[in-house]
Amino acid sequence: MKNFSISKKFTLVSLSVTVLSIVIGYFTLNYYKNQLTNDVYNSIKSELSKSSKDRIKAKFDVGISNAISIANDSMIKKALVTNDRDLAIKALAKLSQSMKSNTPFKNIKVHIHTKDNHSFLRSWKANKFGDDLSSFRKSVVKVNNTKKAINTFEVGKAGLSIRSVVPIFSQEGEHIGSLEFMQGINSVAKAFDSNKEGFILLMDKSLAVTNINNKDVLWNKYLISQKFINNNFLEDLKSIDLTNLLSEKLQSSEKYTYTYIDIKDFENNKVGIAISAKPNSIVHLAINKATSLIFVALIILIVSLIITFIISLFNMKANIISPIKNLKMAIDNIRSNNSNANHIDVKNKDEIGDVVNSFNLYLNSIQEGISKDREVIHEASVVIEKVNAGLFNDKINKEASSKEVALLIHVINDMIEKTGSNLNIISDTLVELSHAKYDTEVPSINGVTGLIASLLDGLKVTQSTISEVMALIDDSNYKLTSSSNELSEASRRLSESSNVQAAGLEETAAAVEEITSTIYKSGENAQKMSQHANEVTKSNDDGKKLAHLTVDTMEELSNEVISIHEAISVIDQIAFQTNILSLNAAVEAATAGEAGKGFAVVAQEVRNLANRSAEAAKEIKELVESATTKAQQSKEVTDKMLNGYNQLDETIKTTIDLIAEVANASKEQQTAITQINDTVNSLDKATQENASLATNISSMAQNTQNLVQNLNNVISSTTYNEDSKKRICDPAMIFTLNRLKSDHIVFKNHNFCKCKLGADFKVTNHHNCKLGKWIDEHENEPYAKSSEWQELLKLHKGIHEKVQVTVDYYGQGRDNSEILNQAQEVENDITRVFEVLDKIKELHCE
Repeated sequence: MKNFSISKKFTLVSLSVTVLSIVIGYFTLNYYKNQLTNDVYNSIKSELSKSSKDRIKAKFDVGISNAISIANDSMIKKALVTNDRDLAIKALAKLSQSMKSNTPFKNIKVHIHTKDNHSFLRSWKANKFGDDLSSFRKSVVKVNNTKKAINTFEVGKAGLSIRSVVPIFSQEGEHIGSLEFMQGINSVAKAFDSNKEGFILLMDKSLAVTNINNKDVLWNKYLISQKFINNNFLEDLKSIDLTNLLSEKLQSSEKYTYTYIDIKDFENNKVGIAISAKPNSIVHLAINKATSLIFVALIILIVSLIITFIISLFNMKANIISPIKNLKMAIDNIRSNNSNANHIDVKNKDEIGDVVNSFNLYLNSIQEGISKDREVIHEASVVIEKVNAGLFNDKINKEASSKEVALLIHVINDMIEKTGSNLNIISDTLVELSHAKYDTEVPSINGVTGLIASLLDGLKVTQSTISEVMALIDDSNYKLTSSSNELSEASRRLSESSNVQAAGLEETAAAVEEITSTIYKSGENAQKMSQHANEVTKSNDDGKKLAHLTVDTMEELSNEVISIHEAISVIDQIAFQTNILSLNAAVEAATAGEAGKGFAVVAQEVRNLANRSAEAAKEIKELVESATTKAQQSKEVTDKMLNGYNQLDETIKTTIDLIAEVANASKEQQTAITQINDTVNSLDKATQENASLATNISSMAQNTQNLVQNLNNVISSTTYNEDSKKRICDPAMIFTLNRLKSDHIVFKNHNFCKCKLGADFKVTNHHNCKLGKWIDEHENEPYAKSSEWQELLKLHKGIHEKVQVTVDYYGQGRDNSEILNQAQEVENDITRVFEVLDKIKELHCE
């Protein structure tokens, strides 16, 4: 196509467009034809379905209204209340006659039920009643339970039919039963047949409750549930594929186009289908009309495109190709200098003529532009020579002719201005650092990368290192100041304590002599105490023997007192018996009369003697009991005394043991006091040496304080970042991480310097650079569990990846904006890495 002439290109393109338009038109119109055909079939499907639903709904409406009307008949209500079936038969007969005369219903079927679901009256079979409907008439059971009307398809012995079941209430509003209005579907089928269409109601064969007539079965699955049937329609229906009809909801045969709707009962269970159909003669008529219109439109489109194509070819050749050829010949003449003219003659005043005029003006502008651009280039060479020498004061002021040269001049002036400004910022920062202002913040410059950014990053690392070193010196100086003061104070106290210690040693020596004398005397006293303790032990043994003897004597005394007590008891008993005998004698004497008086006197004396004996025995008994008690108490006292002697014996043994220990301790103290005396002599010698050391330490403390004062003077002449104090706990880590910062600047510079068009190389992996190796070595440190460490891992990996992308962009010759944006992201990430490394130092010091 590139080597073709305009006429060939135009012809080829126009022909291609024409053919393509014809093909697109054909397929488009064919698509619309198919779409229209589908629309016709869908319209038929919707029309048939709607017609079936509307006509069935009309049957439902009539059924429910008739059922309600019949259920409100007073005679039927009264028949149910009084259980009078004859009255109900008369009422239904009257209603049936009225409907035959005034409605299309000539042979109505009404079934009345009691409220306990038993048949009360069947209008078509009055003699069959009383049977329980609960097991197979769910609609009747539902109405009697809920007392609400139901309008539904339901399977019965007669097949599938419309059942309108309503509750019946007495005049007082009490539920007394239900009424069912039954309809077939024949009228719907006849209505379809009158429109030369087909309709058939089919019940699911598995739901049949009576014997099945095989001639009413279709596809061995459905049972015909209507009496009126168009035989031609039925024969054609048998020829269709039922499975395809059920899946697509549309099926065409030789004579009809079929569709169907589902038939469901009041519980939404599918009980059958209603198939409707429209003759193909009607269907194909609409399709054929649409096809004819589309075919005519396609012919008109093809003819129009061909005529347009031919006219366009003639017009292009006469009005475009010929003037362009003339313009080409004129330009060739100017280029080959075959004529002296510097311009092209204008022969046409159309668009091509305008092009010639513009071309002539362009030739004039080229000559003027070349002259202006030469002047600008000369001024640019002068300014750039000054810039190379380090002078950024001048810029290019002359205006260029071409936009490209003007853009170049603008870029050069902008480079001179920005470079000078950036170097001034770096210079000012270095001056501040030279004034020992180490807290000077190194400014950030937006849009800068490469070496300028490396200079700024290097300044940041230098400022951070010096600031941290100054913070470390300041902190060390503070601690050194405190230590020197403590050292001076310690040397003073050491001198004082040495003097006090010398005096104390003298007193200690005197005290040791006194203690020695006391220890010897304590030893002698311990020997005497041991002798006295032995004598006490002997006396204690004698006391124990006497106590045992007393215990035995008291035991014997107690036994004898008990014997006396027993003897007194005998005497007391004898006195009691004697008293009884004297009473008996007095009684006998009184019986004897005068002869017994003398005996009565004797009996009285005996009784008196018995009473005195009893009193004496009583007194003796009390004395004996008192003696027994005191003997027992004496025995207890003697037992306690014996226990006391035993305890005294143990105490004496303990005392003897203690005296022996005291004696041994005295010997040990004599040995220890000798050692103490030697120690005191050693301490006296050490005290003299301490006094000499105290003098030397005092001199060292004074020198240290002078050194601290000099450091304070140096530190007071500088300033540094107070935040640096948070990360100086580990000096080795300070220099390590700051060195790793510088290494990463070198890494970036090294790779950026190698960038050039066509260069293809791989940068160092983020695990193999020095910072990456340090990260891998310290991944188990406590600060490696922080969010900052995770950010460092992500940033560090990202820097290596972005440097690689920058290198690739440079080598691929990508646009400057892409390269600079990627390089700027590298600079931003490096700055953030420096900040995160400082934060890790702080975490390490927490």
